[in-house]
Amino acid sequence: MKKVILFTILMGTILAFVIFKWVYHEDIIIVTLGDSLSLGYTAYDVKGYSYNDYLRDDYEENSHIKEYITEFSYPEETSQTLLLKLKNNYVIEGTELSITQAIAKSKILTIALGMVEFNQKEIKREDIEEYLNNMEKIIKLIRIHQKKEVFLISLYETERIKKPYLKEINERLKELCKASHLHFIDIEDLTSKSEYFFNNKSYLINYKGQREIYRRIMKELK
Repeated sequence: MKKVILFTILMGTILAFVIFKWVYHEDIIIVTLGDSLSLGYTAYDVKGYSYNDYLRDDYEENSHIKEYITEFSYPEETSQTLLLKLKNNYVIEGTELSITQAIAKSKILTIALGMVEFNQKEIKREDIEEYLNNMEKIIKLIRIHQKKEVFLISLYETERIKKPYLKEINERLKELCKASHLHFIDIEDLTSKSEYFFNNKSYLINYKGQREIYRRIMKELK
């Protein structure tokens, strides 16, 4: 009799757990930081579908998106401007939502910085050091407020970001990610595939390239 009761309790517990997992959907808050890459801008200066949009769609299908906050991404964002926003606790105009509040409540945070910053002029040694110092400070400030999933997107080769500089920057970014337990999403190889670009005159990737970044993020999440 005791065995029957124990078996019934065990089966009931298992059934309750299965039902809970089936009906329960975690509220996901995705927050994005970064430049035009983060927003999906294309070679024609048009905002297209970004890896963040694909990520949102995935969670809308399989879970529940509570909030999707992209207002802290800006097409011309640089490491210096984002660092200032973090230090000054920038607030979205017309709202009471500050950047640190958004970061703190995010379940998933993505960062893409450097592609615009390094493609506006010839790169000098001091530019690289300033960028990397800023990135280190940015990551430390973010980790004060957010201890969950943070994804930093690497840089990829362009006419201005040549391989020697590219390798150095990405290696340093990877080290910073490892030290603060961030996911480093390596997209250095994107340049080798022409299908990810609208033309060879712009360094901005198309929706196929954006979708590939999303796939690499999802691979880290699974």
